[in-house]
Amino acid sequence: MKTSKTALKSLVAATAIGFALTGMAVTAQAAPQKTGEGMQLKDRIQQLRENINVGHRDHKLTDNEVTRLTGQLNDIVTLQHSYEKTNHGLDSKEAAELNDKLSQLSSDIRSDSENGKNVHNG
Repeated sequence: MKTSKTALKSLVAATAIGFALTGMAVTAQAAPQKTGEGMQLKDRIQQLRENINVGHRDHKLTDNEVTRLTGQLNDIVTLQHSYEKTNHGLDSKEAAELNDKLSQLSSDIRSDSENGKNVHNG
């Protein structure tokens, strides 16, 4: 009887350690990816989406520009999801690539919004 209690305690302890380690691994994989400025990728994506919407609402972006810019942003999000699914998270190279693409898109949004037009989308 004493041996089975000891074995049971050992099994419970090993299971608890296993759950703790699994929880730590899941937490590490789910950790938000930060940009160089400390902004999370998801926040940066949301900000760019908002910039496109504001540009459209304020008649600084044409319908065609909104379609093109939104498509580019959606492509970046698709790539992010692909990286996360394939590798169970983003490595530093992938995060840097996504940040570069987001920076270029941000520049494109700014450029398209500031080109001096005041469009009226129907």
